[in-house]
Formats: sequence, structure tokens, C-alpha cells
Amino acid sequence: METKVCQLCGTLASVTYVCNLCKREVCDACFKPEVGACSECVRRLESRTPLLTVPMKLFLLGFVLVFLGMIFLIASSVLSGDVQTTTGIVIFIGPIPIMLGTGPYSIFAVLLAAILTVLGVVFFFLMRK
Repeated sequence: METKVCQLCGTLASVTYVCNLCKREVCDACFKPEVGACSECVRRLESRTPLLTVPMKLFLLGFVLVFLGMIFLIASSVLSGDVQTTTGIVIFIGPIPIMLGTGPYSIFAVLLAAILTVLGVVFFFLMRK
């Protein structure tokens, strides 16, 4: 261990680390070993990458909407006392959609599920560009 001037804080200390990103020789106080970078590079990286990016926010929004929809469907079928409910569902296994439906209006439910699936795929490819 040499006693040099830290290139980040400027103090005379034992410089034992080299930042993997900017290649500065820094002291123990200025280095973040869990990241392998100096504190300035870590601060710069954290300011560029927010925790919730736009795709992550859209995913969470979709998850919450599906969850709320399921809660409303369950609550409405329990409160109405109607045994004959109509349900349509689309399950994706890879690129192959499997559409299922039950009830007196299942054709409309499956058709609605298919239309929403096509719209979802279209929006997925539009968001990628």
C-alpha cells in the first residue's frame, strides 16, 4: 500500500483501489467495493438509471389492472347470485394463444379476449421500436 493522493477526494491516504469505470486511483473512503467503482461513478450511474423505468411502470400498471379486474369479476359474481356467468380467457404458451370460454355468451367473451390479445401484441411491437 502506497501513500498517495486520492484522485477523487484529494486527501493523502493509502490508495488501494482503482475504479473499474474511470480508472482513477482512490482511497478506501471513495471506493464502493460492492460495485467495483468509485463513489462519483456510482452516483453518476444511479442518476442515469431510475429504479422504475417506463417498461417496468407499464408492466406494474398492467399487473394491477388485471388483478383489480379479477377482484371485480369475483365480487360481481358473488354479489349478483347469478350462477351463469360468461368467461373468456386467453393463455399464451410461447407464440401460440389458447382461447377458452364458458357460459351463454362465451363466443363474445372469447372474441373480446382475442381482440384484446391482438391489440396487446400490436402495442408490444410498437413499444419496442
